[in-house]
Amino acid sequence: MNLNHHLRAHLSVSNVYLSLMTIAALVICSTRFSFSYVGFISFACFASIFGCLLLLSARVKLSLSIASTLIVILQLLNQIKVHYYKERLFFSDISIALDPTNFSTLFHYPLALSGVIGLIILLIINIALYIRSPKISISYRLLSLVAVGALVTGIIFASQNKTNIEHWQASLPKGKGTIVNLFMSAQQMYYQPPQYDGSAKYFLSASSFKYRPDANTKKPDIVVMLQESTVNPALYHLPDITLPEFKMFAADEGTRATSPLRVQTFGGGTWLSEFSLLTGLNTDDFKFRKNSVFYTVAPHIKTSLFHELKNNGYYTVVLTPMYKMNYNAGPTYNHLGIDLIIQPQELGYPAELDDNLWTIPTRTMLDYVKTLLARYTDKPVFIFVLTMNEHGPYDTGHSDDFGIEKSIDNRDVAGALSHYISKLKLLNEATEEFSQFIIHREKPTMFLYFGDHQPNIGWDDDYNTGWTNEPRITQFFLKDNLSSKPVANIGGLTDISFLGGMLLERAGLSVSPFYEANIRMRNLCLGLLDDCPDEQLIKSYKHYIYQDLKNAGE
Repeated sequence: MNLNHHLRAHLSVSNVYLSLMTIAALVICSTRFSFSYVGFISFACFASIFGCLLLLSARVKLSLSIASTLIVILQLLNQIKVHYYKERLFFSDISIALDPTNFSTLFHYPLALSGVIGLIILLIINIALYIRSPKISISYRLLSLVAVGALVTGIIFASQNKTNIEHWQASLPKGKGTIVNLFMSAQQMYYQPPQYDGSAKYFLSASSFKYRPDANTKKPDIVVMLQESTVNPALYHLPDITLPEFKMFAADEGTRATSPLRVQTFGGGTWLSEFSLLTGLNTDDFKFRKNSVFYTVAPHIKTSLFHELKNNGYYTVVLTPMYKMNYNAGPTYNHLGIDLIIQPQELGYPAELDDNLWTIPTRTMLDYVKTLLARYTDKPVFIFVLTMNEHGPYDTGHSDDFGIEKSIDNRDVAGALSHYISKLKLLNEATEEFSQFIIHREKPTMFLYFGDHQPNIGWDDDYNTGWTNEPRITQFFLKDNLSSKPVANIGGLTDISFLGGMLLERAGLSVSPFYEANIRMRNLCLGLLDDCPDEQLIKSYKHYIYQDLKNAGE
């Protein structure tokens, strides 16, 4: 009697648990429900997974458990990505996640790794709970086969429908829910460059600026430093708090241009900032392909900063603390025309060549830049160096060295920000020392450094800026030992897509039609791209670079 009682209780609990999992999956499917392709794809996806599992296992409860769990897992993976990158999950993210060279990045985020492991354990548990549930007859299994075939056909038709695609694309970057986003972006994996209606006439007719190269100028060496996760803490609104002053965030006698910098990522996605720097293109233009630009877009790019510099006689170098294949960086650099990709290990740093150097000091990276500048002297050299020590995660339990908690009443953010500032102090010392080295160098040299994105310290409070989309703002500084004349037309905010053109312009180099357009657009709208108030100018410019010049392929 007791055995039967316990068995009935177990079945009751398992049934309630299965019901809750199923309800959770259905709620996720209905998050952005509408009586259109959105609702159909969401629920048809759930039903198709259930039907396929039913066909294979013949167990209703097991199939329902796995199908519900997979839907919940997809939604939680979407939330993990939103938390760390402020971006939704798309099909192209799968290729990035499954690239073995990127696995070490996940291990660098213990909370994210724990979350993924937890989801895998959840799936295993939910399989084990219902693995012995009763089976159904063969006739019902065959019926599920027919149903799945009809549902999959409907999903393919709905996700390939031109009207649905246009409607979904218009809803980006949020899209129409995790499941619909995955299906719609999967159907669009064939490459197509950004499309802009109208013509280039409006942009080309703007005659207030024309770029003229300076053939008499001696070509300077150029060093560009991507400062990982770097932003001036003064950007955060912290009333009554005195934070350290960092000289690297203040203009000095060698500064030729500086402003806040508009970037297209937050908390991670360094390759997005690299892409914009090296191609002059805004990654947001590529919509659901945005996060996979190093995989899906880079092979189609026709003009790059590397190519422009090589056409002007430069030797181009990338010095990276990450393994060359990380995030497909090596193939991307090669396609964009780099001469040499080199890691600190090849210059004497004690580590294996396939190691990602998460904690290599920035001073060490810049010392290696000096080594490269001394090594390559037969022609002007361009060195793109990436730092890494400023990267997260940040310790929320770090001592609140500046009384930050008094201002924002959040102990975790206060600890993380204090830890972050301790990293910035080291970065500041290294950057300032290298800046002085450049300014006093006998050979003409330019030095550009910029923050690729803000750190993810959990900040959700106010910022000290009047711009929109404040989490996607950092800063840049251009210093050199050339003439003291500053770069013209630097406004209150500069888009990262214009940094490469600014370097070419400052050096007085000959440029291709694409970079001539890039330089022109920066000067016409004082550094603004998508923030430019003249929407007609934005569309006309983008029509010119994508449809007329076909710089991102066809």
